[in-house]
Amino acid sequence: MSCRCDKFHCRAPVAIAAGLALLPRAPGLFPDWRSGLLAAVGREPALDEWRARESGDLGLMLVEMGAYVLDVSSFYDQLVANESYIATARLGGARRRHVGLLGYRARPAIGSSVWLAAQADGTRVVTLPAGTAIRSGEFQGNPPQVFELGEDAAVEPRVNLMEVNRVAATLLPSPLSSLTARSGSVRLRPGDVAVLETGGSLLATRIAGTGLLQLRTRDPITQISFAAALTPPAGATYAGTRLLKPGLTAGVWKLEPGTGEPAVSTGAELSLDTRLALHVGDVVVVSDGAALAARRVTAVTETQYTLLAPQESSMTDSNNKVTKMLSPPVKVGVTRLTLDSALPLTSTAAQWVVHHGMVEAATLAPPLKDTLAQGDAIAVPALIDPPRVERTGLLLEDVHGEGVLTTGTLDALTHSATAAGAPPWGRELWAPVQLFGNVALATRGESVQGELLGAGDASQAWQTFRLKKKPLTYLPAPNAAGRKSTLVVHVGGVQWREVESFYGAATDAMVYTVQHDDKGQAELRFGGGARLPTGAPVVADYRFGAGAAVPPADSVKQVTRPVAGLRKIHNVLPAFGGSDAEGPAELGARGPRSALLLGRAISLVDIETAAAQQPGVRAARAQWRWDEQGLRPAVVVSYIGDAQLAPTIQAALRALAEDDAPISALSSPPQSARLDVDIEVDSRYVPADVIAAVGHALFAAVTLPGTGGLLRPERLGPDGVVFQSVLVRAVMDVPGVTGLRALDFDGTPFIETGRQPAAGAYLDFAAGGVWIDGKRIG
Repeated sequence: MSCRCDKFHCRAPVAIAAGLALLPRAPGLFPDWRSGLLAAVGREPALDEWRARESGDLGLMLVEMGAYVLDVSSFYDQLVANESYIATARLGGARRRHVGLLGYRARPAIGSSVWLAAQADGTRVVTLPAGTAIRSGEFQGNPPQVFELGEDAAVEPRVNLMEVNRVAATLLPSPLSSLTARSGSVRLRPGDVAVLETGGSLLATRIAGTGLLQLRTRDPITQISFAAALTPPAGATYAGTRLLKPGLTAGVWKLEPGTGEPAVSTGAELSLDTRLALHVGDVVVVSDGAALAARRVTAVTETQYTLLAPQESSMTDSNNKVTKMLSPPVKVGVTRLTLDSALPLTSTAAQWVVHHGMVEAATLAPPLKDTLAQGDAIAVPALIDPPRVERTGLLLEDVHGEGVLTTGTLDALTHSATAAGAPPWGRELWAPVQLFGNVALATRGESVQGELLGAGDASQAWQTFRLKKKPLTYLPAPNAAGRKSTLVVHVGGVQWREVESFYGAATDAMVYTVQHDDKGQAELRFGGGARLPTGAPVVADYRFGAGAAVPPADSVKQVTRPVAGLRKIHNVLPAFGGSDAEGPAELGARGPRSALLLGRAISLVDIETAAAQQPGVRAARAQWRWDEQGLRPAVVVSYIGDAQLAPTIQAALRALAEDDAPISALSSPPQSARLDVDIEVDSRYVPADVIAAVGHALFAAVTLPGTGGLLRPERLGPDGVVFQSVLVRAVMDVPGVTGLRALDFDGTPFIETGRQPAAGAYLDFAAGGVWIDGKRIG
């Protein structure tokens, strides 16, 4: 080529920074291209003679046409470039297609679950068939939801509802200022000396008073108050405690011992002023009028003390003869005690009084606990006849409506229930507590039976059908995906099977796929295996309804169709486990993370990622811990979410890991936390706006994984540490903040490197609040 205009000069590639929400691929719009072309005319020698300025000039028309073409081309170039990446794609379904290349299937909406307690009328066992529907009420602006039983449930009227006896306390409190006893057994009055014998220790005190307690018990109970609080040994129990009182008293030898006679009190030895029939092991109390000391006798001997010293007398007879007579000393035998330890009394021994002859002062009645804790005995007096069907699930509800689900057994012989020791309850229940024995699991989703989707046409290689109701219900399941579909499809009366993709499907395989769009519509596609037979009806049975909104406790209790013999449904616990379908924004965040798993969980990071993707989980952390039962290291996944999710999460993780991998899931309890921040604001800024900006940096709502304020549980996670330096930097980076006057954590200055919750817990600033210049943000 000889003309310079035929040469192409490559421009430098566009430098695009990373992390942009929009790729700046378009160099300009129509005016920019037109101005650029006209400006370039003067740089071309071949166009030096061109002077046209009229709009009808062919040259100008060509310039404007070129600018138009370049404008359209750059627009679509930018659009195509942006839609080629997950982070910048905006068109409907684009992100779903991108993550599909990674083998990631977008999570559909998951239906929640709820544990229900049923009660039956009469004396016969009532069977609730699978599919029995129970509707919730409206809640938090959400319409009622329908839950259905997944399998038949037998309702045994013998265990409808039973009250749990209050549990007696087992350990003595410390310090101990009073005891409770059965009223008819109390033999004490104010001022009496008493001895508390517990755990091998003896504690002496005086009685301050007694009084009848007003309790919700059949037996009258008396409270025995002590003049001074006692400190029982650690681990002392009511069962191993006796309250004693002395019936007799004795004095201590009061005369000065004679030559060769033992001291009245030396260390642990003590001489009385009389003989007593005391024995080794007896309990005595030595008092000096103010102080008391209880001791156990280890040895009893007898010793002699001089009662009257030798006396010399003289007698003069009639002859004035003086006869001197020396009378022997008068001695007396007394009891000498050896005690188990020295006495702490500092007053003169002659003032001491020994209390002995101990008898039972009262029959102790351990106080009834106000709460029922995991591990306490569950006594159920109303359990008279054994249930005719096996009961393994138990629901407990306290007076405030708080509940606990546990597994266990019912024993009519002992009128008691036995609850499993795991998983942990996470709370104590306040008396009175009710036990429900007829427990059944219901899952969200309303059934649609026999919906005709269309007919097969063997002349078509591909056929698609849409379900009339949405969203299609998926339920949690112990598999790698963590979910299962409720959809069942029959073609010409023969059930076909759902597969994730047609890859590897045989030409005669009766399979189909299900795809969801961004609006939650489910589309069934046939043709990747066998073609649909011509004229064969395609019929679907499924359930619809799912999402993250779950009804609270005492909401799911309206049976849609009456069942003979069913009295009522009681909803103790809130529903759990639901989640919304992943939207485009969530796909952009979670899709790439799926590359960490590739269908298997091997490392702690893999397990943590898989747990965080489970429905209802806000955050998760996996750690190696020692398994005391299995005597081996185990992976413990702590997660922030409903405790009822633990079995589902554990099953899903086991499906991703090795079959024998030791994995357990535990719900992290919240630990209330409060943060107070006092900032200095630049005078040029509006203080309210700066405070709001600091609050946003610290406690903004979470919208996507990795977003939200610094102190949100989703950011901190279980066992999450709040570092002081990170917190200070987040505050100081807010425009308008010039200084930090004070920073308090839970009421104390935050001067440490960091603060963390108790093991396995997470810091809940929503409970305590985030306060900025005295204004609560969270």
